[in-house]
Amino acid sequence: MLVVFLKFLLAHILGDFVFQTKSMVDKRKENVGYLLLHVGIHAILLGLFFYNQLQEFWIPIACITLSHLAIDSLKIGLESKYPTKPLLFFCIDQIMHIAVLLGLVFYSFGVNKWNHEVWFSTDILLYGIALLLITVVSPVFLRLFFAKWDKEFEFRAKRKESLLHAGLLIGIMERLIIVLFIQVGFLSGIGFLLAAKSIFRFGDLTNAKDTKFTEYILLGTLASFVIAIGIGYALRLALKYT
Repeated sequence: MLVVFLKFLLAHILGDFVFQTKSMVDKRKENVGYLLLHVGIHAILLGLFFYNQLQEFWIPIACITLSHLAIDSLKIGLESKYPTKPLLFFCIDQIMHIAVLLGLVFYSFGVNKWNHEVWFSTDILLYGIALLLITVVSPVFLRLFFAKWDKEFEFRAKRKESLLHAGLLIGIMERLIIVLFIQVGFLSGIGFLLAAKSIFRFGDLTNAKDTKFTEYILLGTLASFVIAIGIGYALRLALKYT
């Protein structure tokens, strides 16, 4: 049961964040073909993950595919009506998708079997999901979180002074390091990492003499650390009880 849910979740993350580009997200608002392509990719991924169990799981796969089309259509409609709330609709969209996956797993196996299956392959699936959350999902969440401030002129100007995508890569690497530290029990390393980043940033913030920019940097650093710590402990807890 747990392996089935993790396969559903892994297919969802790959379909929503790896094989769906920002261009596809923008174009599907105007062209339904891109939405159908996105849903089709999900169906193909699910078919590949369950290629030897299609006879058993074709109904859940069909339900996931159709529900994904309905949920994403609803999200597109809400975003066009309320364009200032992208983060809210992103969270609602993901919660609804995961709720569908959980509902289908419980419907197929029953609630009582959730804690009784232990498969060696679950470790690999959990690490894969954690890696995708760190490298793909978190940047999207942070980009939406900071969208309302990115529109301000001074932040756009300051970003042009930095390396292309440097902040994105730095954030991904620091989250990977934090999750690694949590898995090996080196919690003091998180403090060293935060201190090291603060030292490197101190000169920029001092020279900038800009309170809003300082708050922007601090908020971004702390948000990235909180997300990484949450993923790290969730992974550690999941590995402990599987």
